[in-house]
Amino acid sequence: MTRFSLPRSKARLGPLLAVALAVSPVALSCTGAFSTAQAADMQQDTTTQLDFSVMGTAHAVPTELTVRLSVRSDSPSAAAAQKDVNTRMAAAMKLAGGQDGIVAKAGGYSIYENTPEHGPKSWTARQELELSGQDSVRLLGLAGQLQSQSLMLEGLDWSLDDATRDRLLQEARTEALKKVRSQAEQSAQTLGLRLARLKEVRISYQEPGPRPVMLMAARMADSAPPQRSPDEQTLRVNVSVQAELSP
Repeated sequence: MTRFSLPRSKARLGPLLAVALAVSPVALSCTGAFSTAQAADMQQDTTTQLDFSVMGTAHAVPTELTVRLSVRSDSPSAAAAQKDVNTRMAAAMKLAGGQDGIVAKAGGYSIYENTPEHGPKSWTARQELELSGQDSVRLLGLAGQLQSQSLMLEGLDWSLDDATRDRLLQEARTEALKKVRSQAEQSAQTLGLRLARLKEVRISYQEPGPRPVMLMAARMADSAPPQRSPDEQTLRVNVSVQAELSP
């Protein structure tokens, strides 16, 4: 018996071969896209990322003085203690208000009862007074006058006025930015690479706050005005950079 298996096999292979040929271009296309992606990744992998920071500084003597004083009164009566504080604070504000270039601010107010284990109860009223200005000689003289009126000196704070602080921060920032490229190029050269570009530059500021100086309160009418020389302050600007290095 003659069997025609071969022709049937050929008939079956024909459609499969056609399907394979139809799929082949797609497979080739995908392979080409994958090769392109691989090549792009390999090209990107040739770069080296370097993160570093540069500091810029500026120095200055503080230009603004803040004097902190307080008015306090103790009395068996809460009303009497508050009345005394209010009267003395009004007189202090009137005296300070007549001084050009000096800003006077009445601060926090408190009233509380004292209950000792032995002895009568009493009330204490207290209010803060803040004086600030750039003429430290006149400001300290005024503080001495207020001390002679029984105000208590709580402390002195030296700081920078807004205009001076902004100018110094700009100087420190400029100094830091000038260092960035040269340091990036030096680092690349050390690593046997070259600087491709700088990116992701971040700037942060470090500035000193007020310098508090606690002093003893003087109640004597003939006491000398408080004296305090300002210490130099340093402002810092930190520039963080991400650099790309290539062969």
